[in-house]
Amino acid sequence: MIWNNEVLYLHVPKTAGISVTAYLLDNLRGPVSYTAPSQNRSLKRGRYFEGNRHETLYDAESFFTYRNRSIFDFDMIVAVMRDPYDLEVSRYHYLRKGNKVDRGPAQDLAMAGDYGAYMAEASFFGADPPRLDRYLHIAGVMPDNLRVIRFEHLADDFERLLGPYLRRGADPSLPRLNESKH
Repeated sequence: MIWNNEVLYLHVPKTAGISVTAYLLDNLRGPVSYTAPSQNRSLKRGRYFEGNRHETLYDAESFFTYRNRSIFDFDMIVAVMRDPYDLEVSRYHYLRKGNKVDRGPAQDLAMAGDYGAYMAEASFFGADPPRLDRYLHIAGVMPDNLRVIRFEHLADDFERLLGPYLRRGADPSLPRLNESKH
């Protein structure tokens, strides 16, 4: 999760979040803060808070309530969503990289190499079915200030929605980091 005084970004899994994170840390105007696991703490600009890379709306509201703020105070909350099939294919190939931090039943299934078995048996971040709605709804309601950017139109939607919140002279192009090769 990354934020300044106006914008809150939620990193939905497998939606170019590493690229968006790097870009926002470099280009959001004003003081920027972010959460990340301690082993992924960035040395870039921004105030670091220990946290999860993939906070949901409920997680974010809990975080900010503790700091006398609300997710509803932001001009805009941004989340990127992706076609569900493409998301699962991307996750499968990502898990096949064998990263130690991703150890578990889903990675074991992916490493076995049978995509059909992986799809039939793997849960998505511990949820079966995947609970991506947690990034878009809080208490069953989508916040009025939430803007969903489609992964398939990421660069255009990102520039259109976030352009007014970026530092002067910010490069409008997003980096391509941590791509799954498939």
